[in-house]
Amino acid sequence: MLIFEPTNQLKLLKQLNVRSFNTNSAYIEPNDVFVCKVGANLDGHNYAAHAIANGAIAVISNREMNLSVPTLVTESYEQSLDLIKSVLDHPYRLMKHIGVTGTNGKTTVAHCLNQIMNIHTNSAYIGTLGANIGGIERPLDNTTPDAVTLLTLFNDMKKANTSFNMMELSSHALIQKRADFISLQVGVITNIGYDHIDFHKTPEDYVQAKLNIIDRLADNAHLVVNLNDPHAAAAIDKARDRVNVITFGVENNQADLIATDIESTLTGTCFTLSLMGEAKKVELPMPFDFNVENALSIAATLVAFDWTIGRISSALGSIHPPEGRSQFVPLHNGAMGLVDFAHNADAIEKLLSEAKKHTRSKLLVVLGVTGDRIQQAGQIGAICHNYADIVIYTSDNPMGVDQKDLFNALTSGSDKQSYTEADRESAIRLAKQLSGKGDLILVCGKGNETYQYTTSGKTTKISYIGDAAALRLPQII
Repeated sequence: MLIFEPTNQLKLLKQLNVRSFNTNSAYIEPNDVFVCKVGANLDGHNYAAHAIANGAIAVISNREMNLSVPTLVTESYEQSLDLIKSVLDHPYRLMKHIGVTGTNGKTTVAHCLNQIMNIHTNSAYIGTLGANIGGIERPLDNTTPDAVTLLTLFNDMKKANTSFNMMELSSHALIQKRADFISLQVGVITNIGYDHIDFHKTPEDYVQAKLNIIDRLADNAHLVVNLNDPHAAAAIDKARDRVNVITFGVENNQADLIATDIESTLTGTCFTLSLMGEAKKVELPMPFDFNVENALSIAATLVAFDWTIGRISSALGSIHPPEGRSQFVPLHNGAMGLVDFAHNADAIEKLLSEAKKHTRSKLLVVLGVTGDRIQQAGQIGAICHNYADIVIYTSDNPMGVDQKDLFNALTSGSDKQSYTEADRESAIRLAKQLSGKGDLILVCGKGNETYQYTTSGKTTKISYIGDAAALRLPQII
């Protein structure tokens, strides 16, 4: 059944009892509409029959197809999006959007902002941890989903009377314009290092991808910038004369928000927060100096909504870090486990540098690299051996790359001795066996993830117990 006229398409979709729209046939449930999308590697039109078998009640395609359900043909994927926006009555216009990008810290900043705002109003979160709408969590395949998924999420936010959407924006998403149809009230750039070498071919391309968040800002919106970051000037220059810029910095008197007098322990960090001549003591329940920068990102965002420094310092003292980010797990042998999502060279070096300062005895590191980061593996290996007393390499989303090749790449960065154990749970068990009282076992890369991607892409994943759970397992003697 084919329906071509736009007015008829809109009328039909509004008459159907549509549960949601989806571009992945595997996720289709009864009363869903399947949206065909041509990607870099897959053509959604080839999966329409599969979607119907899973319960799709209609298909939106970009070419004529002989299917058993109503098939609405549009000229392009962009036109399909416009149709869905009209059906859902543009739900994204009903909430304020805060977008967070950066090489590191996106998840912590967006998650904690959502936590803070939910105390006072209805806030939602979209990012690496999935989506959280009305207190209900759901998994996502990507940090920033495709536009069709986003529209469905925004429609769910509308139903939940959501006022604020805290959203991580990955460099992939910014380049692929997944969220181009929304206007941000606040854009946050936590920092810009260098990552995703497989996708962004040069450091400059990666930087420009991150700076694209500025194009998503509404006129007279706010841009939050880390003044200690080497790319801060480029961000400020791009934003000049169109949006308001709020800067933050550690020990940086040129910034609008400044953190000084930093005292860090394994249980948290104290610092003085200064804003426009006022100063307040902050007791942040997150360890390490890099979390002070994350706290400043959060504080600057709250300043954009006219929060006072007293209210901000109180909020920072009450936040709970997301699972798998600087998460401590006490061990029976007197050692301490620490699970963190750090997975690129920048984040790993910052984490190991901070952890080394607070380790009373040996520092043990368990990590791997994902298949798409094999080019960074040698650098990551060198960083590990520079700080750690014992290094154990293991698997971390090999994504079709032979694990032996990943191990060879990791060990190429140093001639120091290391252990290799492909099974991640066994690698963590080995670290526990090699540790003793006062030692710190740092398990990097997966954070709260309880799966491993094994194929060349993110199409197949196998279950994994999770790093924190593996640390908590009783030791086999």
